[in-house]
Amino acid sequence: MAVRIPKPAFPDEYLVDNRVYTDPRTFELERERIFLRVWNFVCHESEIPNPGDYLTTLVAGQPLLLCRNEEGQLKAFYNTCRHRAAQVVLEKAGNSRTFTCLYHLWCYDLNGRLLGAPEAEAYTTSYCPGGLRKEDTGLVPVRSESMHRLVFVCFDEDTPALPEYLGELAEELRFPFSSPDFKVEVVWTKTLRANWKMQPENSRDGYHATLLHKRLRGVSPPRPFRLYPGGHALQRLGLDYEKGRKAGTLDGILAEQPELAEKFMAYPLPGLTREDPSKIVTLFPEVLFAIRYSTLIMERQIAIGPEETVFETRHAYLKSDSEEVRDIRRKHWMLYWAQDSGNLVEDWTAWEAQQRGVQSIGARYSLIARGEPAEEGLRGDDNRIRSFWKEWRRCMGTSTNAPS
Repeated sequence: MAVRIPKPAFPDEYLVDNRVYTDPRTFELERERIFLRVWNFVCHESEIPNPGDYLTTLVAGQPLLLCRNEEGQLKAFYNTCRHRAAQVVLEKAGNSRTFTCLYHLWCYDLNGRLLGAPEAEAYTTSYCPGGLRKEDTGLVPVRSESMHRLVFVCFDEDTPALPEYLGELAEELRFPFSSPDFKVEVVWTKTLRANWKMQPENSRDGYHATLLHKRLRGVSPPRPFRLYPGGHALQRLGLDYEKGRKAGTLDGILAEQPELAEKFMAYPLPGLTREDPSKIVTLFPEVLFAIRYSTLIMERQIAIGPEETVFETRHAYLKSDSEEVRDIRRKHWMLYWAQDSGNLVEDWTAWEAQQRGVQSIGARYSLIARGEPAEEGLRGDDNRIRSFWKEWRRCMGTSTNAPS
């Protein structure tokens, strides 16, 4: 069957071939050329604060184990037993001084060293007279680094160190994340029928903000954005609930309890001011930090397949918060990012609708053509999205936003 597909009259870098959201080969190349080479955010240090604390996760299909050893150092390993390759730690998080594989009870310490294997003498044979060497069969380490207490892993030994990867944007992450009083917890995970690239596009898209999210009209006026090398970006925003009240756009808990607006602006996270209350930091390839004065969301993705993505969502508070203040931060968070209402639900609905739409063989291209090219400016154009795709093309070794 022949289908004539009209191509919009824009240069290639202003178009996205919709097949990149569904093509299995493109997804595999993205794992190989992007996720297995860049620095991937995995957690905040406050999630594993004590010796023996651990968590498990997936990055680029790789099962990982992160823990804090007896000396207080953070360690990262492939969560794979060196015997028959079973996953060693099955729980999402916990505290333990050792890790024992359930299959044959091989046991490892917090530094990944093999402590023991049942009936190990059977490995001493004529073809291997030295037997099982514990020093050769520990958990395999994964390169990891922290900056401002944000923990990243990288699988490629040739990738520059984390400070170089983040560049000047790292300074925007100093507050509130570096504060010793800062505490993060995973609130929930959500699996969507959507390609992983839809979230980083969305988080760089100021066009949709007040069109899809009515509650932002008049509340979150645009302030300057800036593009950074490597596909990273920063968007500063205002935050004025009084304007939203006058505009009649407030919904959810603020519509029911308008007095909360004053409380939402009474307990800033470390380093935030009323003059600079809100910002969106997007790290290539897929990390979003959306900060709103007294609350924030940290969102990372686990790409499962070309049309399936797990979204892992974190909330933050201060360890010194009273129960009342922590409840205020929670309510502020729920205004935007509750599972049953708010911006996230509206975004999820849009992404899944987009994923269904890109299946069309008659409408092959999406547009990222709003606005004159600029490194800095105001919300409303597509420069941040185009910056993402520029880095995508560089990593993928292609000249167009299309399958290889």
